[in-house]
Formats: sequence, structure tokens, C-alpha cells
Amino acid sequence: MKIDLTEEQYIFLMRAVEAGSSAYGILADLAPQKYQEESEGIDDVRAHLFSFASDFGAEVVFDALPHECEEAMFDYDDDTFWFELETRLGQRDFERTMTGAEKKEMEENGALYPEKIHELYESWGKEFERNGIERLGIAEKPIEFKIPRRT
Repeated sequence: MKIDLTEEQYIFLMRAVEAGSSAYGILADLAPQKYQEESEGIDDVRAHLFSFASDFGAEVVFDALPHECEEAMFDYDDDTFWFELETRLGQRDFERTMTGAEKKEMEENGALYPEKIHELYESWGKEFERNGIERLGIAEKPIEFKIPRRT
């Protein structure tokens, strides 16, 4: 098999491979039994593809790839953290305040949350924009929650 790539396409491919290698390397450290083989396979492909760097005049570019990948992964992790926190807290709060009608609606819609949940996501999003995690804490017992209403 032969794949023709421009220098730019090759560099983008290597960025993707570097990101995948990094992600699977981290997963292999956390759950070695499950991800070790995949991580090693990706590293082999990475090494093979890197061996073509001189054909593309891209040897120097690849010195910076691990750093670029680390920055991109940090940005991804940061965005994912806030999204997951907002979403999970919104779902938790919705489930704590769900009415019988809303429960029935979810059962009829394959457990899809009703539109109302977006108000909770938005409320948490605004909280995190203003205060980050500064006001988060662990309560001794669940706090009674009232859904904020738009005014």
C-alpha cells in the first residue's frame, strides 16, 4: 500500500499519531492490562511513520511535537473537566428535583433528559465562570436543591 501525502498532511498525521500515542501511553499507565498492547502497537506505528520525516524535510518539526501535544492535551483536559463537572452536577440536580411527569417523559423518550436540564447546565456554567471551583465543597448530607428560574 502506498499513501501520498504532502508535507503539511504528513505533519498533521504525525500530530494525530503523537496525540494518540500520548493518550494510550497514559491509559497504559493507569490500566496496563487493558491498554498496554494498544499503546505498544501505536508506538510501533509512530516510530515507523517518524522514520519518514527526512523524506518530508520535517525532522526539526518533530522535536516540538511532544510539547505541542502536551499543550493540546492540557487544553482538551481542561475543557473536558469543566464540561463534565457542569453536566454531571446538572444531571444530579435534575434527578434530585425530577417530578413524576418528568420521570414519565424520560421513560417515554428513552431516558433522554427534558429541555429543562439545560437551565441547570447553564446555571452551573455561570457559577464556574464566576467562581471556578472556589465555592465547591462536600456537604455532610445532601443539600435540598431548588432549580433556579429565569427571570
